[in-house]
Amino acid sequence: MCSTRNYHNFIRYALKKIDMIRFKTALILAATLICGAGLLIGCKKDNPNNNQWGAETLAFKVKNSSDEFILKKVKGGDYSMEYMYEDQVTTVTGTLSDFYICPVEVTNKLWDAVMGWRPEGQTNNGDSYPVSNVNYYDIVKEGGFIDKLNTMCADQLPSGKRFALPTEAQWEYAARGGQKSKGYTYAGSNLLDDVAWYAGNADGTTHPVGLKQPNELGLYDMTGNVWEWTRDHFVYFDKLTLNQGLNYVCNADNNYRVNRGGSFGTRETGLETAYHTWLGMHQSYKNRGLRLVLVDAFNEERLVEPTRPDNVISFSVNNGTVGYYLSMVEVKGGDYELVYERVGEQKTVRGTLSDFYICQTETMNYIWETVMGTTPEGQTESEGLYPVTMVNYEDITGTGGFLDKLNTMCADQLPAGMHFALATEAEWHYAAHGGRKSQGYIYAGSNTISDVAWYSDNAEQASHFVASKQPNELGLYDLSGNVWEYCNDWYAEIADIPAEQGTDYAGPDSGEVIVGCGGCYDSEPYTCTYSYHGREIEHNGRNATVGFRIVLR
Repeated sequence: MCSTRNYHNFIRYALKKIDMIRFKTALILAATLICGAGLLIGCKKDNPNNNQWGAETLAFKVKNSSDEFILKKVKGGDYSMEYMYEDQVTTVTGTLSDFYICPVEVTNKLWDAVMGWRPEGQTNNGDSYPVSNVNYYDIVKEGGFIDKLNTMCADQLPSGKRFALPTEAQWEYAARGGQKSKGYTYAGSNLLDDVAWYAGNADGTTHPVGLKQPNELGLYDMTGNVWEWTRDHFVYFDKLTLNQGLNYVCNADNNYRVNRGGSFGTRETGLETAYHTWLGMHQSYKNRGLRLVLVDAFNEERLVEPTRPDNVISFSVNNGTVGYYLSMVEVKGGDYELVYERVGEQKTVRGTLSDFYICQTETMNYIWETVMGTTPEGQTESEGLYPVTMVNYEDITGTGGFLDKLNTMCADQLPAGMHFALATEAEWHYAAHGGRKSQGYIYAGSNTISDVAWYSDNAEQASHFVASKQPNELGLYDLSGNVWEYCNDWYAEIADIPAEQGTDYAGPDSGEVIVGCGGCYDSEPYTCTYSYHGREIEHNGRNATVGFRIVLR
């Protein structure tokens, strides 16, 4: 039988044990809370998905979204890759650091989660379809998709890394399968239907991402579905750096970027992994989209988005073998008061214009060759993105000439009762001056000539890619400089031009030479003003400084 003293001793012993257990439990709990706080501060707050550079896969969430998107590691290394363009092939060599790439094209769902809107004019805008009809500025400018995505995911990014568009070299290296490449013609197979949505199976529309077979790295739709933007400026092969060194990016003084991969509308030629093409940074089409990479942080160029036209009609100029888009910008007509100038002469003219459309750029060699089947000889530059020259008035306006064939080729696309033509001088000056949106600039879009024009001081006596300077108030390019532009008017001296021109004045009834406007790559600044009453051009002569721009009315 237990004594009272022993009972009390037992109770004291038991209480001490309980206190010790409570103390240890409290220590463990405190330690757990401290460690947990450390994790929240040191890892979860800075990188809640615990993304570590070097892992095979990284996962990210856009804030306020429950859906993850992932990027896969691409082991870098030396490369020797073919680049194809039209009937040309060249080989480039270089070295890439490791990077990560999204296994699928950016979807409408991800774009919408970041930007809060979905582009209009897509063939499909469903969640799982690739986003399309976005231009380079939509993606890369300050406040654009990538800028916002980097901000939204800042606490999830590995230190010193950022989202970007792939360089052209990164894109092709990944499409070929990187270090796992099996040398396929297309991204993942020699059989196009296995890996691509293209003209042969897509029924003229995009398809949900990731439905075809992936390539060796587990990447989908690197062939077909939508063309994908890259960071590189587009240049022709004679100006491309072939020995590219480490992490090469092509930079050039133009507004065109490389697109890769082909689309739902691309025929077999153009779908090869090696094939590269271009698009103006200001342009967006329903067959253009993007894919993300994760790379070492770099300072993105500060882009100023140019003026976007209010209304554009795009025409497909296609000869059955190749095709290009022709962008016609609406110009709202109205009353005008314009100044026409020559050296020592000036006159103010007044009149009224009906609405019309004018081409956003000078007519390019691509468009001329597609319509006419040949490229004129004797030009300073004859590749496709340069303005066509060495053509005369009859080549453009005569029976069987450019306008005749273009109107036939696009007959089923033309609005009822409208046709392509050359601009009247009044239409040309009105559009160059900015129409109803005019800010009264000296040149077409600026008081600083070098902002908007290729001329004697910066062009090095040769034409340049169209649309490589800033546009004017209507979103029209090169109305100052690059090449003189034929108008449809016979030339008249300023003294003979009527001051009161009435409605849709079309110039004198007859003459010996044609009006040319805008100046050219070899011109002095005064001839590049919007108001210069232009050059007198022989209607049957050809000159490397003279091209043209078309209107629709």
